[in-house]
Amino acid sequence: MSNPRTRKLRKSEEKVLNESSINNIKYLNFEIAKYEWGIENTKIALLVHGWEGQAGNFASVINVLTKNNYKVIAYDAPSHGRSSKGSTNMFQFSDFLETEVLNFEPHLIISHSFGSVNTATLLRKNPSLKIPLWVLVTTPHRFIMRVNEMSNHFGLNSKTKNELIKRIQNDTQENINQLDMAIYCSELINIEKAIIVHSKKDKVLPIEGARNVSKSFNNCSIIELNNLGHYAILWSKELKEIVDKNTTAKNV
Repeated sequence: MSNPRTRKLRKSEEKVLNESSINNIKYLNFEIAKYEWGIENTKIALLVHGWEGQAGNFASVINVLTKNNYKVIAYDAPSHGRSSKGSTNMFQFSDFLETEVLNFEPHLIISHSFGSVNTATLLRKNPSLKIPLWVLVTTPHRFIMRVNEMSNHFGLNSKTKNELIKRIQNDTQENINQLDMAIYCSELINIEKAIIVHSKKDKVLPIEGARNVSKSFNNCSIIELNNLGHYAILWSKELKEIVDKNTTAKNV
């Protein structure tokens, strides 16, 4: 939870990543990789990857967005992708995004997995940041469920588990039981429209959690896909079609 693994990109993901304009941004002890596609003076789409993910994971939708006249901006989180490595935590990405996003105010945000939590954290802290469309490509539900899963997986005793919870609460300045996407999203007043895209076969984040999150805030719909895994959904034709349909000029 402090040292994420780096997953190897597909060749198609590397290709799209290398087509971007790439810069490094100094943030705390990190060099953060920033990627940009498309032209200036158009609508801006922000892509927010998940834990142990990276910007290249969105390769299949980037060309869709630029075709629909979006400038696309993405980052590799601290200790992820091509950003420099070091100890981090699962919420540090939202702190970094806050230093950047207020400078360009995106028209669209697409997030994946825990990137949806980091996006919600950013939006809760900045209610004046108005977002016309947020597409959540899978979403966690309650963070305590993640802690319980990890504790069981590694065989942590109750004392160690409680120390872990204390550390998480110190990092976030919130009670562990409040780290809940349904609570987060119920408080958001700055999202005009949200769409959750989740697979019924997601073994990492069960779809029941996404269904609960979808009920928690206004103007949110859920699209349930079949036979796609937690990562395969990012490369699916279904996701490309959903993004295309909702970002063409007549629908924005």
